[in-house]
Amino acid sequence: MPGEFSLIRKYFSGHDRAAGVSLGIGDDCALLKVPAGMELAVTTDTLNEGVHFFRGEDPYCLGYKSLLVNVSDLASMGASPFCFTLSVTLPDDSPDFLENFSKGLLEHASALKMPLIGGNTTKGPLSITISAYGLVPGGMSMRRAMGRAGDTVYVTGTLGAAGLYVAGGYHEIALSEKAMDELHKKAMLMPNRCTLATDLREYCRCAIDISDGLIGDLRHILEESHLGADIELSSLPCDETLYKYLSDEDERIRFAAYGGGDYELVFTAPSEKAAFIAELSKKHNVKITPIGKLTADGYKLYKNGRICNLKQTGFEHF
Repeated sequence: MPGEFSLIRKYFSGHDRAAGVSLGIGDDCALLKVPAGMELAVTTDTLNEGVHFFRGEDPYCLGYKSLLVNVSDLASMGASPFCFTLSVTLPDDSPDFLENFSKGLLEHASALKMPLIGGNTTKGPLSITISAYGLVPGGMSMRRAMGRAGDTVYVTGTLGAAGLYVAGGYHEIALSEKAMDELHKKAMLMPNRCTLATDLREYCRCAIDISDGLIGDLRHILEESHLGADIELSSLPCDETLYKYLSDEDERIRFAAYGGGDYELVFTAPSEKAAFIAELSKKHNVKITPIGKLTADGYKLYKNGRICNLKQTGFEHF
């Protein structure tokens, strides 16, 4: 396997120039300038083969998603992408893998104006760790602990496609090859919500991205804000693929509520901000759906206005 520096030069260099980056790839550390009045948001995620993605995953898609899962964290805080570092463990130096992985990663980064400023490569089971850095005006970040009783709970985009893809991959549900191909694109090449989020922070202070499933991630908001919620499951924006491949309504709701891996945003805002939220939906061409309210305590799930007990499906998502 070629040396670390030759791999970096061949596949990952030349993408470290941007405002605020004083020194990028090539030294012991990168040097950054944080603009006055801004706070630096920092997040790190690791993706391991066989745990967070299937073996044999398309390297272009893997490069794209490796950055997306971190950018999604920045969006949930209302931060604009700034730069990132990459540490990758590779079983071998497959030129095809590295070329396509770096292409998916760096094309996504270029679209976000988010340079790669450093990192590390080593040999071992395939594993990708990215640390992403974002900028948010001081005092303007969206936080899990900032929900208020009476706030409306919203979710962006649609839910459930990524969870259905994983279920199909584990053979928990029978899906055709064509269906899996369609779901694969939705699970690996989902849109980021950073541009929307930087506008959203003007109207709300509380958000989280949906990595572990809507219901599970919403619980983090409730725990940190010391609140409860009333959630209307029939209002969940199920992805169109759920209607194509699942005939049972309760199954569609389960995937939307618990499936995970959607990397959409769930956020809360005062009810009087509803018109502004609707305008943002139109401006960014992103579906934004109200699904319930924050309450002083308790956590109730409703279906068509009646309290229900929706159990989580029996598969583990990525």
